[in-house]
Amino acid sequence: MKKMHQIIKTKLALIVFLAIAVSCSKEKGENTIEVNKGIKLALTEAQFGGDNISVAKASAKAGATEPLTITKEIQSGPFSITAELTENTPSNSGLKASTGKKAATKLLSLRGPVTYRVVAYETDGTYIDQSVGDASDSTQVFFGDKLIAGNKYTFVIYSLGSTTTAPPAAPTTNLYTAGQVNFAFANYTENGADFMYAIEKDVTILGNNTPTPLTTPLQHMFTRVTLLVDNSDATGTFGTANYVKGGYLSEVPVQAEWVSPFANPTVDLSTGETLSATNAINVPPVSNLNATARTFIVNQSQSTNFSIALTIPSGQIKIGHDVNAQAVNFNFSNAGLGLKPGFSYTMKLRFNSDRFVNASNVTRSATAADARYAVIAGYRWDRYNLGVVDVNPATNNPDAVPSVQALYGNYYQWGRQAAVANAYSGDGAIAGWNTTPAPDGSWNNGTAAAPVKATLDPCGTGDRVPSQAEYTRLGTYTRHTSIGNWTTFTGNITVGLSDFTAAHIMTSKKSSDIKLSFPANGHRNPTTGAQLIRQSSAIYWLNTAVGGNNYALQGRGFQSSWDTSNYLKNAGYPVRCIQDK
Repeated sequence: MKKMHQIIKTKLALIVFLAIAVSCSKEKGENTIEVNKGIKLALTEAQFGGDNISVAKASAKAGATEPLTITKEIQSGPFSITAELTENTPSNSGLKASTGKKAATKLLSLRGPVTYRVVAYETDGTYIDQSVGDASDSTQVFFGDKLIAGNKYTFVIYSLGSTTTAPPAAPTTNLYTAGQVNFAFANYTENGADFMYAIEKDVTILGNNTPTPLTTPLQHMFTRVTLLVDNSDATGTFGTANYVKGGYLSEVPVQAEWVSPFANPTVDLSTGETLSATNAINVPPVSNLNATARTFIVNQSQSTNFSIALTIPSGQIKIGHDVNAQAVNFNFSNAGLGLKPGFSYTMKLRFNSDRFVNASNVTRSATAADARYAVIAGYRWDRYNLGVVDVNPATNNPDAVPSVQALYGNYYQWGRQAAVANAYSGDGAIAGWNTTPAPDGSWNNGTAAAPVKATLDPCGTGDRVPSQAEYTRLGTYTRHTSIGNWTTFTGNITVGLSDFTAAHIMTSKKSSDIKLSFPANGHRNPTTGAQLIRQSSAIYWLNTAVGGNNYALQGRGFQSSWDTSNYLKNAGYPVRCIQDK
């Protein structure tokens, strides 16, 4: 019996042990932490857009919109300088932050491997950890040993757009009570000051060794301004609402200056809002401003009366003989709906000095009595052929359509000061025609590149015969059309003598209201002085001889084309003078 009792006692002990073991095993299984692989960011490409403010198109169907454009024009000496600020339209509308787990549309790739910082918090804002990522590496996983599967967390992601330097660290404090970061920018270009931000709340961490995806797009919290010089041609029809004046590139480097506020902000990481900002004292100037676009990030601190100015000092813009005499200051404010947070803008500057002027270079209207010259690409061309008697645009329109005999002026042999014929000399031979060519250099004491008026130059005081380079420049910056009755330029001396209506028209590509009309004078025979092929060519003497022979250079205009060539010095051609300054 004693042995049986021991056996029963042993069995009971074994049963109790097994029961305890099973119970412990079960309890252990119920409390096992499921394996967590951390979080994995699928950053979508950050885009600017803000509220996408727009204005209605003037002549379009209802509901059509176009980006907001603000244009300001300032006169500086001879220059009309325009700044056009245009809101850039986003390529898609996927801009608003979302806590939903939508699939990423595109990895962040604004400027290559953009660095970002991701910070993990408990849902009450308690700090957990932070790390730095590279937007070009979609395989990075963070916080694998810090998070518990099934629990919820809050994550803040931010970047300054730099591909080389990580954004500053977040404080190791509670997100909602002391989660502030100060950003001190080394410069205000897109790579280093473009503050992008996203927050994802109540993210449930996945288990089964699966990374938890974060897909909220980073949002631009500041304003991006792309600055460039627009040297495009004029568009639209002058005098109508669709007309936009064109612009030139400066022939000397332009240094512009941003006027504060560019600022270093302190940001609340729980909202992305700027709490305070310190204005920069010395914002680096924009050196060599030209057609190459440069991008700047402006932190307006969510101010409702924010404005920023761009200044171009005097003497910075040069086109031909024209230089801006005064400093130019453009100011844009968000009160005018420009420069809003999260928006991207393009600011185009246009430099243009095309105009009509008098002999003292004072701007005049086209029909003013003393509007003797037209300025195109910085050079002042006489609106009349040399020898025209009535040079008053109010009584003898230099751009009359069709042209008239009173605009044809004189004929000159190259290198000689006195006229040899005029529009009223008749078309026959001229007795005593000089067949001896003038010596090289008779109209130019300088070089082809730097001409100097010679004693025998027939143009008046302050004017001279133009060079080949000056005529070529004029031809390059103008559109070429014609008016009146033209005949084909074939060398046939018996055609093109019926009237005086034909002219070659050079209209500025940059300002379509500024033009020069060159009557199709033809020429006088180099041997007899007889009139040849009027109505088939607008050919004018230039100030340079070919050299070593009896030929000199010419500027030639036809019905729709132009070029430079040369011909015998003894021939008679018209002259169109240019101001020698």
